[in-house]
Amino acid sequence: MDLPKRPTFLCVDDQAPNLRIRTMLLEQFGCETIAAEDHHTVLRLVAERAIDLIVIDHHLAYGETGEDIARDVRVMRPEIPLIMLTGDNSLPASACAAVDAVLIKGASNPTALFDLIGELVPGSALRPRPRMPVAEPRKKIEKQRKAS
Repeated sequence: MDLPKRPTFLCVDDQAPNLRIRTMLLEQFGCETIAAEDHHTVLRLVAERAIDLIVIDHHLAYGETGEDIARDVRVMRPEIPLIMLTGDNSLPASACAAVDAVLIKGASNPTALFDLIGELVPGSALRPRPRMPVAEPRKKIEKQRKAS
């Protein structure tokens, strides 16, 4: 039995720590990830690789924006879904129009990203992140200790 193909996602951010976190998060969903820190690298990768989705930060170095990248990707490969991930909750309408969806950092969570990816890349065989154990409230733990 053939396993479903792992989708390949391209993450774009000029901040290396943010890029590492984002790629690690997407890999937990079962994706193969590719990282790019600049416009030129994105265009080269889009031309060379099969990419199922691109997650783009809006504010990039040297005055570039995710909107610039989204417009160029749309010309090269209009079928690739694009998600703008940004901390800026006042994006220009043109930036929002250049992508399929916008998620605001801090106002959305990994589940929202997972659900959005499921909508934009149907049949991608993603898997939800494992639930993190929740610490028991301190009073409950103390009560259990006294009972034993």
